[in-house]
Amino acid sequence: MLDLIVQGGPIFGHPEADAVGVRCGRIAAVGRAQDLAALRGPKTQVFRLEGRPLLPGFFDAHLHFLKIGLDRTFFVDLSSARTLSEALELLRARAKERPGEWVVGRGWDESRWPEKRYLERADLDRAVPRQPCCAVRVDGHMMVANTLALARCVRPEGELVDRERGFVFEDAIPEVLALVRPSQEALVEAVAEASRYAASLGVTAAADMDTDAQALRAYALAEHRGLLRTRLFTYIKAELLPHLAGLGIRKGFGSAFLRLAGVKAFADGSIGAKTAALFEPYRGEMGKGRVLLGRGELARLWRKVMEAELQLAVHAIGDRAIEEVLAAARLAGVGALDRHRVEHLELPTPHQLDRLKELGLVASMQPNFLQWSGPGRMYEDRLGPARDARIDPHRWVLDRGIPLAFGSDGMPLGPLYGIGLALDPPYYPQRVTWEEAIRAYTYGAAYAAFAEEELGSLEVGKWADFVVLSGDPGRTPPRDLRVEATFVAGELAFSR
Repeated sequence: MLDLIVQGGPIFGHPEADAVGVRCGRIAAVGRAQDLAALRGPKTQVFRLEGRPLLPGFFDAHLHFLKIGLDRTFFVDLSSARTLSEALELLRARAKERPGEWVVGRGWDESRWPEKRYLERADLDRAVPRQPCCAVRVDGHMMVANTLALARCVRPEGELVDRERGFVFEDAIPEVLALVRPSQEALVEAVAEASRYAASLGVTAAADMDTDAQALRAYALAEHRGLLRTRLFTYIKAELLPHLAGLGIRKGFGSAFLRLAGVKAFADGSIGAKTAALFEPYRGEMGKGRVLLGRGELARLWRKVMEAELQLAVHAIGDRAIEEVLAAARLAGVGALDRHRVEHLELPTPHQLDRLKELGLVASMQPNFLQWSGPGRMYEDRLGPARDARIDPHRWVLDRGIPLAFGSDGMPLGPLYGIGLALDPPYYPQRVTWEEAIRAYTYGAAYAAFAEEELGSLEVGKWADFVVLSGDPGRTPPRDLRVEATFVAGELAFSR
């Protein structure tokens, strides 16, 4: 007998079906409701779709899961600030609430403000003069700190620290943030909140990027307490690789909700912070960003990752960084069946995409980044119209048969938001169909994490992770859709 029957609406990927049956957390049947009725017992629960569509649970292919929770429970969320002054007021208010403590904001985006300029040290000194205060930009590759916070930064003045303006970049950021230590209980609560929030957006699985030991402990404790209900596939920081390799821990180690997938590496920074590595300078400037991990060093890391039977996920945004990744893959002996990943892949050339295909690399991209593309927006401002017109080329990727996985990078979390932008982008190379977008946010993301046998589509034997939408995504604009219900392993994780 079935534990659950979901019936009465279209089933994504099964045009003749209107019902799904669940047994022991997995999909046991897909078909017509009248046929599944024979498998209904006295304890079988029935969820009625009432004409609403059932989709596989969304799989966010690139997320910083603990950060999502901390942003909602511990840090100051600056993403809603419409002006520089509003951002400063949010930080000032938190300082009054917690006198003597660190004040840390996340998510500010100067491209949305009328001032069109970065926060600076002097701004934070005026808003929070008596407590250490810092604020991380939305992309995570740049932070601004006040004088008291900078006093705790041991890095000398140089390319990663500008003390006059209070700017901190790349590897120097986590060194400062390490001084801010949420308790273990605060971390576990952040995991629980991230899981609740993800379910409300239809996200049932996520690839957790750049996972450190602190996050792993919090995830494990939250899972033990039954608070983690989002399937996490972790990509650990490169410095943890020797420990895992020494223990013989390989890809797939873990449980149904917490699994090791691979290693995360960074080839460059971000366009917003002007640290993404480009062949041509940023618009109106001489700077071309910088390569954080060149082809030789990256190739050596890649070989170690493959020897440990893990998967490498390489952050590469600018065309010069992408070139280093492709060269490193050749040097490391990456094969077409190895299925390693390039994260973001924002500014590839057509020739680079052809080589990406030959190497069997997965394109892990973020359609929500299109919020910065188009006339008058940040990418045009940083790169000029010609490069903006070919940034985030999802269409080019799909037309070459490159595996495409969609994620959000938490900017913001929410598949329907990103899908909406990819359906109606500023430029043709960015455009996909709604079927392609949903596949990239379900099966494509599962494939990227070697999880396609268990997740990503509504097939018998796979986990019963699915989402009920308010309307037909083929007929209703994503901005008008909402998640009505989310199931994880056949259990209701969210209901509107």
